[in-house]
Amino acid sequence: PLLGLVMFGMGMTLTPKNFIDVSKRPVLILFGVALQFLVMPLVGFLVATGFGLSAMLTAGVVLVGSCPGGTASNVITYLARGDVALSITLTTVSTFLAVLVTPVLVWLYVGEAVPVPVFDMLLSILKIVLVPVVLGVLLNRVFGVRLGKTKAVFPLFSVVAIVLIIAIVVALNRDALGTLGPALVAAVLLHNFLGLAGGY
Repeated sequence: PLLGLVMFGMGMTLTPKNFIDVSKRPVLILFGVALQFLVMPLVGFLVATGFGLSAMLTAGVVLVGSCPGGTASNVITYLARGDVALSITLTTVSTFLAVLVTPVLVWLYVGEAVPVPVFDMLLSILKIVLVPVVLGVLLNRVFGVRLGKTKAVFPLFSVVAIVLIIAIVVALNRDALGTLGPALVAAVLLHNFLGLAGGY
């Protein structure tokens, strides 16, 4: 629900023209998707191998690298005053492609079959990203300037929501997090750093 509200708030800052402009830059979309599915799994595999992680942990790092960028990436783009329409487009396109691409990439790198909950993934992107953003864009189109003060609140709300979500995830996994070795932590940090650097 928190992510849905954040996406709704982002939608309120966008217009249909933003998405039309993005659609006129297919090379940028293709490049973003290529980074996600070509670079991130490969970097994950190389980093995990370099740190000598077990086969199971290597599969986990590759799986993370093979998955699409989530809603949090849209929120960070929004807070950084980046191209939110492009970020949402990349999230949507990569999520639809992930249904086929993610299992193939994991199989290719670590020889593991990964069951993909196709319907759940598509329903999730619909409920958390597409519907809230479309409603926000429609509200912005209808009420426009009158939403000025409401829009100003959403960056702060987004920060609080993301911190709360991270806190919940950490709390739910505190026992597992305590068992992580330094090599895995270093591998995850390096994987994220190289992904962000590549995106930049």
